[in-house]
Amino acid sequence: MFASPGLEHGNEVFICFVDYEKAFDRVDWVKMLGILKEVDVDWRDRRLIVNLYMQQRAVVKVLQEHSEESELGRGVRQGCCLSPLLFTLYAEAMMIEAMEGVEEGIKVGGKLVQDVRFADDQGMVANTESGLQKIMDRLSATAEEYRMKINIKKDKGYESVQEWRRKSKCYARGKRG
Repeated sequence: MFASPGLEHGNEVFICFVDYEKAFDRVDWVKMLGILKEVDVDWRDRRLIVNLYMQQRAVVKVLQEHSEESELGRGVRQGCCLSPLLFTLYAEAMMIEAMEGVEEGIKVGGKLVQDVRFADDQGMVANTESGLQKIMDRLSATAEEYRMKINIKKDKGYESVQEWRRKSKCYARGKRG
């Protein structure tokens, strides 16, 4: 998407697709509640979310055996209509924190773009390979603070549409994608 317009103007665009391992299951509730408070979600709505998400208990069934009941400590509920919204808020807060002060990215319509997201899929973009690496380094460090794990095996980096199948040169947590 970004490579074609950039290439029309003779600019290079470097892209690294990021996949978070079990992204919806890794949302930290304590951090999430802090984010909700920061974006001015009313205390009554936050209390409702606490009652819905915190102190959840689960039992695992393997064959015909049931495990002991245990408390879940993170993640958003599958099938809950709030979960995509909560995850989006969580991911947005993480990206804002990660990209704070980072000047790398590409200009689209005069605005700096560093990432493109849909649900838990994300593409990081920059106009230089070193710029993309700076973005990935910051994202990787911030993702750890948010208890999100970047799936190294699925991350791919590309220089342009023509080199789509080229092997990645971007790193996350010191490993090549």
